Amino acid sequence: MNRKFKFEKFKVKDIAFLAIMAVVLLLCSSLAVPLMFISLFGLQNMGTSIFFGIFMTIALMKVRKPGALSILGIFSAVPLAIMQVSVFVTNSLSVLIAEFITLLIFRNYQNDKAIMLGAGLVMPISLPFTLIFGMLINGKTFEQALSGEGLPVWLVILTCIGTVVLSFVGTLIGHKIGKELQKAGKLK
Repeated sequence: MNRKFKFEKFKVKDIAFLAIMAVVLLLCSSLAVPLMFISLFGLQNMGTSIFFGIFMTIALMKVRKPGALSILGIFSAVPLAIMQVSVFVTNSLSVLIAEFITLLIFRNYQNDKAIMLGAGLVMPISLPFTLIFGMLINGKTFEQALSGEGLPVWLVILTCIGTVVLSFVGTLIGHKIGKELQKAGKLK
C-alpha cells in the first residue's frame, strides 16, 4: 500500500466530473428541503447525510486525488451561499476537516476505506458547526439551540446518531454503485 502523500494535478475532466457530481448531490439533497422547516437540531444534517455519503463516495472512486473531496464539497456548497452563508461555511469547513483527517490517516484515496471514511465523515463533522452557527445567527443559548421548540434532548441525540449512521450507510451504497459502474466501464 502506498503510504506517501503525493499531490496530483487535476485534469479538466476531473474538475468537470466533480462539478457534475456536486450538482447531482444538490439535486438529490433537495429532497430533504421540507426538513428545513422543522426546528430540531441535526434533522437537516440527517436528511441529507445519505446523499452526501453516496455521491461523495462515487466521486472519489473516480477522482482518487487528494483535494478531490474538498473541491466536490466546495462546489456543492457554493450555491448554498446564495440561500444562507452559514450553510456554505459549515459545508466547506466540514469537507476540509474530513479530508484532512482522512489524508492524515491514509495519505491518499487509493484505498476504498479512505474514500468511505472521507465521504462518511463530512456530515457528522458538520453537526458542531451547525450548532455554533445556529447559536450565533439565532441568538440562542446552547440549550435553546439543541432543544429547538422545547423538544426532548433524546430526539437530538437520535438525529445525531442518525446522521452518522446514514452518512456511512450512504458510503456503503455509493461504494456498491461505484463498483457496479466500474464493472460496466463507466467509472474508470
